[in-house]
Amino acid sequence: MGSAQRGGTRSSAVGVGTVLLFISSLLPYSRAGQGDAIARSDFNWGAEEWEVFGPGKLAIYERGGMLYGSDNGRTVWYFSAPDKYLGDRSLSHGGKLKFRLGHSEYMSNGKDMIKDWDVILESRDWRIRVGVKNLIPPWVGATSNDLAIDEKSWTVMKGQGQGHSPTSIQFIRLLSSLSAIYIRGGFYDGHEETWLDSVLMEEGDHHFETLQRRVEKHHHEPLRKKREAEKKRLEDEEQEMLVAAGELPPPEEPAPPTPTAEEVGEMIAARLAKGRAPAPPPAVETVDVRGAR
Repeated sequence: MGSAQRGGTRSSAVGVGTVLLFISSLLPYSRAGQGDAIARSDFNWGAEEWEVFGPGKLAIYERGGMLYGSDNGRTVWYFSAPDKYLGDRSLSHGGKLKFRLGHSEYMSNGKDMIKDWDVILESRDWRIRVGVKNLIPPWVGATSNDLAIDEKSWTVMKGQGQGHSPTSIQFIRLLSSLSAIYIRGGFYDGHEETWLDSVLMEEGDHHFETLQRRVEKHHHEPLRKKREAEKKRLEDEEQEMLVAAGELPPPEEPAPPTPTAEEVGEMIAARLAKGRAPAPPPAVETVDVRGAR
């Protein structure tokens, strides 16, 4: 009886210790967030709002848990990521963009694979676009890709520093206002059907507070001006609609500004130069300086 009780106590202690050890082993990972999924697409339930981007007649559809796109000729086109990958994705800095890509069929028409950008990140707010080339090898049916989300792995396609790696500030700005992610689907001269699967954006290994300070320092200014301009535009449009509906009186025309003494003198001199008598001078704003010291 007593032996059984002691055995139960040892078993409970071992069990509690194992659980605590397991939890403690997870804590550093949880704090750092490295490898956590920011966004994921497995296409088990459809296209998940992915689209195709590019010229020509394109098609996009889901089949067998994979996303497919197809073309009918020499066209460079891209799979375009949905909103869950976009916006403020600064936490992905230092992380990974992973995906599988392949062809179910393609026709090269005897020509080499078209050379172009394979993956593109874009921020329209910051007017910067970066890309990666030579990621997808030619004549390979399927590839698993593990792309680092850091400034050293990308090249500026558009914007300051074009043709070079972006600076840390440029890259953080881009990630903090990400407007597009494009993954290439068009590679060959003839018809092709390309599939995309297992897309994952992972969080990077960084100190969150430090990263946030960098984002706040380098992110807000142009976006603040853009938001103010957009707010003013919406307010003006709303006022015009209310005036047109008769719910508000039309805005008063602003009174013309009162000319200065120098402007009056120039007007008189101009009339005299034309041989005309000077018109009575308009009222000039005066300031009473009596008593001023």
